[in-house]
Amino acid sequence: MKKILWGLGILFVAACSEGETEEPYTIEDAKKDGHVIVEHQSEQFDQIKNGALKVENIKDMTAFIHNVEQGAEDEIAVSIFNPDGSHYQNSFSYDGETIRFVNNYGAYPSSPAGTFDCEYMTQRGPMVYVSNCESEEGDISTLLSFVATEKAFRETGN
Repeated sequence: MKKILWGLGILFVAACSEGETEEPYTIEDAKKDGHVIVEHQSEQFDQIKNGALKVENIKDMTAFIHNVEQGAEDEIAVSIFNPDGSHYQNSFSYDGETIRFVNNYGAYPSSPAGTFDCEYMTQRGPMVYVSNCESEEGDISTLLSFVATEKAFRETGN
């Protein structure tokens, strides 16, 4: 009986150990991984779209947009960090025909979480949209896919 209880105790400790969360993904991790980094300074979208954010490595986003326009295959990862420290990783890939937007953030208006295959990508001011998109749930015309600041885009020289 003692052996059974001892064995159950070990299983319980092992199960508890597996439930521990790993270290949170940080801005430094995203930098090392070469991601475009967006740090929201607010939880409110109106404030975010008006510049309450910090963006790093945006040149990769402008290069991606350029490559899509030129028909060149490319891919990028975007890490979004909220003020509470939560992290979301979105990604874009282009195979020469279709833009795949994997949206794990889903908190921008008209931009639900999910995977979308889109035909077009356009930059309007500090925002990037994908359009003529399809998902498993059906067609969506246009999605807001990336928010930065006009200053950040201007500083890339593009």
